[in-house]
Amino acid sequence: MRYFPSSLLGAALLAIVCTAGAAADDTTVRVVVTNVVKPGGVLLAGAYDSPETWLGATTVTGQEVPVAGNVHDGIVTFEMRLPPGSYAVSVFQDMNGNRKLDTNFIGIPTESSGSSNDAPAKWSAPKFRDAVFTVGDQPMEIRIKLN
Repeated sequence: MRYFPSSLLGAALLAIVCTAGAAADDTTVRVVVTNVVKPGGVLLAGAYDSPETWLGATTVTGQEVPVAGNVHDGIVTFEMRLPPGSYAVSVFQDMNGNRKLDTNFIGIPTESSGSSNDAPAKWSAPKFRDAVFTVGDQPMEIRIKLN
């Protein structure tokens, strides 16, 4: 059983990093990623707007954040711009630059990852329903702990 569809997630995150700028009426979502224990690599983050697209190739937006020099007490912060609606965010630390979440032979991630609401991911990928949050028209902050 695969923990994350790593090839799809990596392809999606690579595609979203090249996405055009946000619309004027989008809301700023400050993402605070905690438990960043390894220096180096990049955080790859994707925002999804439905269970059907969750952890797949179709994202609303994404972000690539270099970790070196941006870690302060195990915390990295960045912003995403999203239109009002319901979303779930997934983040992983790509340590080797291959743009995918590496896993061991039984599909458990070998790179740190996390999701909005700290959605649990013990025996499978986190569920969209556990990670979903609502964006309104006012700036907001979410926290994601890497595991």
